[in-house]
Amino acid sequence: MADPTILFCQLVPITLGMFVWLGSWLFGNLHQNKLLLKLDMEEKALAGTPNPVSNLSNPSQARQVDSSSLVMESISVGPSWWQMFTGGIKGLFGGKIHSYDKMLTYGRRVVIHRLRVQAIQSGFDEVINLRVETSMISKKSKNDDKTAAYEFTAYGTAIRYSASQD
Repeated sequence: MADPTILFCQLVPITLGMFVWLGSWLFGNLHQNKLLLKLDMEEKALAGTPNPVSNLSNPSQARQVDSSSLVMESISVGPSWWQMFTGGIKGLFGGKIHSYDKMLTYGRRVVIHRLRVQAIQSGFDEVINLRVETSMISKKSKNDDKTAAYEFTAYGTAIRYSASQD
């Protein structure tokens, strides 16, 4: 029969490790869901605002353009421990890393939303030629690169139509 102290010494680290990973998954998901809900509310607040953002190279209206300017926004978003853990396991076997999808979608949505808010606050009517760049920021560990964060940069041409209907 196994000595109870040895069994206890083996079970405690395993149990604590399980709680750490479970806590990381739980609190990481809660935090991400809270951020997504906040973003949803901010996007809905702008839903009635006539300020389109598109990747088209020409303005959507056949009106005289009064002025234009480059608008740009950037954000860095990092994966949670749980996402890095499951991404690392998936990386061993290859294939799409689904645990990063929520984070990548959030980063793209936030940067486009912030770009739109910037254009509205600057008095522009539309943003055309929208581009979103995604860069992986990695930190060097002993043997390989680990993903530390992703940087999302959105930029486009903000245009203001002239007040007169030419």
